[in-house]
Amino acid sequence: MKYLILLVMVLGGIWWIRQQRPQHTETKKSRQPSGPQTMVTCAQCGVHLPESDAVRGLQGVYCSEAHRQQAQG
Repeated sequence: MKYLILLVMVLGGIWWIRQQRPQHTETKKSRQPSGPQTMVTCAQCGVHLPESDAVRGLQGVYCSEAHRQQAQG
C-alpha cells in the first residue's frame, strides 16, 4: 500500500512539473507569420512559393539558387 501511495505522489509530481514548463506548440506558432503572404512564381520552373522564401535574380525570382544559376548563366 505504501508503494502505491509513493507511486501516485511521484506521478503527481511529474504531472505538476510538466504543467509548469512552457509548451513547445506555443513557441512554434509564434514563429509563423501572422497574416497572408505574397506568393510569387519561379521564373525557371513555374512553382509558386512565398516571397520570403524566394531567391532574387536579375531576371526575376526563383525557387532556389540552382534555378537562378540555370537561368542567368
